Order: sequence, then C-alpha cells, then structure tokens
Amino acid sequence: LTRELGVLYAAHHHGRPDPLPPLPVQYADYAAWQRRWLTDGTLQRQEDHWRHTLADAPTLLELPTDRPRPTEQDHHGAHLPVTIDTHLTTALKTLTTQHGGTLYMTLLTAWAIVLSRLSGHHDLMIGTPTANRRRAELENLIGFFVNTLALRIDLTDNPTTTQLLHRVRDLTLTTLDHQDLPFEQVVEAVNPTRNLAHTPLFQVMFAWQNT
Repeated sequence: LTRELGVLYAAHHHGRPDPLPPLPVQYADYAAWQRRWLTDGTLQRQEDHWRHTLADAPTLLELPTDRPRPTEQDHHGAHLPVTIDTHLTTALKTLTTQHGGTLYMTLLTAWAIVLSRLSGHHDLMIGTPTANRRRAELENLIGFFVNTLALRIDLTDNPTTTQLLHRVRDLTLTTLDHQDLPFEQVVEAVNPTRNLAHTPLFQVMFAWQNT
C-alpha cells in the first residue's frame, strides 16, 4: 500500500497517468480459491493433518517466572527488548547455512531450547504467524492473508543441537504446507481443553519480522 501510494503520488505530482500495472489477481480470486479448497478436499486434508499432529498436545506451558494467572486473561504485560550483536548474528547465519535452513528456523530452535530448559517441558507448543502468501501473484496484493500456526516441537529424546535444527527445519516446512486452514478451525478440529485463563494450543509465540 505504501509503495503504490508513493508511486501514484509521484505520478500525479508530475502530471503523469497511473503507472501501476494491472493486478494479476484480485482479493476475490483468493476467496474463490478458498471455496474451491472446500470442495476439492484441500482443507479437509489439512484439518486431518492438524488433528493428527496436535493430538494429546500439552495444554499449558508453565514457566518458573509465571505469576498466578487471573481467572480470565487481561492481556497486561511488559516489553523486554533483546539485541543480538553483529558477531553473534554472523555466527548464527553461518550455522544456518551449514544446516540448510533459514535464520528463522535457527532462532526458533534456540527459542525452543530456552523454553524447554526454563519450563522442564520437552513437548512444546509454540505459535507463529505466517504471511500465508504462497503464490507469487499474492506478493503485491493488498489484503489480509495472515494466519497463525501451532508448531509442536519434540525434545523428549534429548536431541543434539544438530538433530533439533534439522527437526525444526522439517517441521517448519511441513507446517507451511498446511498453513491454509484458518487457526480458529484448527482449534475446533483439535478441540483442546479450554480455559479462560490462557489461550488454547499455545501461550508463547515466535514472530519473525525480517526487515
């Protein structure tokens, strides 16, 4: 939106016609694809995947620093910024390249290790947002496609860092292949134990904003 607004403003300022090319697809096309997925079994297959993957998943991640939860979430919290310096960033990128993943996968692996050590849990549920723009035609299309995914990371067999990096890489790729089913429908399909004091499926998220 910002890019197109800038292009249109500059063209108008100089008395030029609209220079933006026609869109290859419209937002309505995406809605039509979703309707087609309902009839061709795509969403049903994804629902089956989530129901199988998240069966008997832990319902609550308890951390030693947690304070007593209110009976109903109030969403009050604080903000603690953490900066990763240049040297560590370079080392993380090198590690990522060695194992054929992405920086997102490497940092998610590290986050899972930290949470496991803090909580003592080895079956972790971590949420993550996804842009959900799987087709090139959607990259420049204005519209809300974002979905939330639930990643279940298994550390029960005390994997090495290398094993876990590969495990998280494979999990991430498989999860992205099933990102089209809306999160609320995933919750309905899995039907976890519900509690007003915490969100269903996961209470911790990992959001990667690669700017």
